[in-house]
Amino acid sequence: MNAIDFHNAIATRFDRKYESSVAFGERFRVWTALFGRYVNATDRVMDLGCGSGVFSQYLADKGCCVTGIDGSVAMIRICNQKKTATNARYLVESLPLPNPDAYAKQDVVIASSLLEYLGDMNAVLQQMGAMLQPNGLLIASMPNRLSLYRRVERGLFALTGYPRYFAHIRSVSTETVFNGQLRALGFEVIETMYFSSHDPLSRLLKPILPQPYVNSLFVGVYRKTG
Repeated sequence: MNAIDFHNAIATRFDRKYESSVAFGERFRVWTALFGRYVNATDRVMDLGCGSGVFSQYLADKGCCVTGIDGSVAMIRICNQKKTATNARYLVESLPLPNPDAYAKQDVVIASSLLEYLGDMNAVLQQMGAMLQPNGLLIASMPNRLSLYRRVERGLFALTGYPRYFAHIRSVSTETVFNGQLRALGFEVIETMYFSSHDPLSRLLKPILPQPYVNSLFVGVYRKTG
């Protein structure tokens, strides 16, 4: 089973987590707060790895012209079933995109919980930059390597095979390393936020340790400078 097959299998459960999971609720609040600060209603937005379309639909309702792309047929099926806005469209595509020139230049590209599953993350980041208008924005998240929970998770997977999604993770990073990677690709770092500290270990240590050690994810906002 590859990452796409895995997400086909969990598509319905994944979508429902936005209604039932505290961690997914926090993810929604963090990302939509960033949208409120950086995304305009007139923007053209590409949501790469759109999953079940939660953020695509949110931005379409805001007025954006949204293209949601995912490799999972099951995820895109849910997107189309829940679609309420005519200014959103959903497509099944693999990454890197086989024909990126088929799409108009974007004002914003978003990638929520996508990059870590890619075999060649740098190639996709380069493609994202090429698809953006001058001064366009990339908003992207990454698993935080410094998180103590991530270290425990890695050991737990080695011993038990759980959590199952970990079998498909190809990249984790730190804020410093990832932001450096984006700068090298011609992006200016605008803002970085940590989130997801709801596992028992992180909740216990959160009052006494800095954010990078008790949050399993971070999300950054990056402006194309070239």
